[in-house]
Amino acid sequence: MQPFKFSTRPLDSFGMQVDADLSRPLDPAQQSALRTLLYGQGVLVFRGQSLSDEDQVRVLGHFGHVLGEEGENREIAPDGNLGNCRLLYHSDLAFTPEPFKLLSLYGIDVDDGKTTTLFASGTRVLSALPRALRDSLPAMTATTVIPPLQTERAVGYDMPAFLPQVSRPVVIEHPVTREPILYISEMQTARIDGLPPAESEETLQELFKHLYAPDNVYEHVWHQGDLVIWDNIALQHGRPDQANTRRRRLRRVAVADKTFYQLCPEFRADDPMVIAWGAGKRLMLE
Repeated sequence: MQPFKFSTRPLDSFGMQVDADLSRPLDPAQQSALRTLLYGQGVLVFRGQSLSDEDQVRVLGHFGHVLGEEGENREIAPDGNLGNCRLLYHSDLAFTPEPFKLLSLYGIDVDDGKTTTLFASGTRVLSALPRALRDSLPAMTATTVIPPLQTERAVGYDMPAFLPQVSRPVVIEHPVTREPILYISEMQTARIDGLPPAESEETLQELFKHLYAPDNVYEHVWHQGDLVIWDNIALQHGRPDQANTRRRRLRRVAVADKTFYQLCPEFRADDPMVIAWGAGKRLMLE
C-alpha cells in the first residue's frame, strides 16, 4: 500500500486542520504523526470526511482504547441525548479519578455553518494569568463534582456527598505531555479547597475570566462531514444554546479506560433521572 500524505493548517486561536481522507487506513508512521500532532495542538479538525461508525472507531483506536456502546459511543442530536440546550465548559468525567482521555464528534447531518462547539485550553491559559495568581495555584486543590445542571453554573461550595466528586490539584500534569494544565471548569468545579466560600468563588471566577477569554477559545463551526478530535484533559468543551438549530446530528466516540457507568455505578443508563439530566434537566439531589 502506498501511504498517502496529509497537510496541515493552523486553526484560529489553537489547534490544527488536517487534510486527510480518514476513510482509508493510516500506516503506523501516519498514526504516530497524528498522535504527536494531537497532543501538541489539543484539537484536530478533519473536513469533508465520509466515515462510517467503524471508520470513526478505527481512527480513534489509533489514540487508545475506544469505549463501546455502553452509553458512550452515541449520536448527539436535538431530539436525543443532551437535547438542544446550552452546555457550559467542562471536561468529560472530570468529577471522577479517571476522566476520558480523548473525545471525537463527527458531523452526520448538520446545517452547514449554523452550529458551533467551543473549546478552551487549560494549557495555554497559564501563561496568560497574572503572575501573582499563577504563582498561587500550585498550593491549591479544587473539588470537582457531577453538576446538578449542565446548562448553568449550579454547583455550590458544599455538594451532597453521594454525588460523584474528586479533589485534585488546581494545576495538574498532563499524563502524556507532562505539561501543566489549569484543571477547573465552570460546570463542574465546586470550590477551591480550604478557602471561605466567597473567596473560593471569587478566585474561580477570576480564573474562568482568563480560561474562557476569546483568545483562549477555538470555536468550531460545523459542516457536514467534519470530524473533530480533542484532548479531553488539556481542553474543555461547551456549546451555545441550540434552540434554533434543526439539523445537528453528531456521532460521538470516546477514548478512555472506563465508561461513565463503571466509574459512577450509582447511576444507570435506564434511570429516568439520568435520562432527564442528559437532556439538560436538573439532577435531583434529594
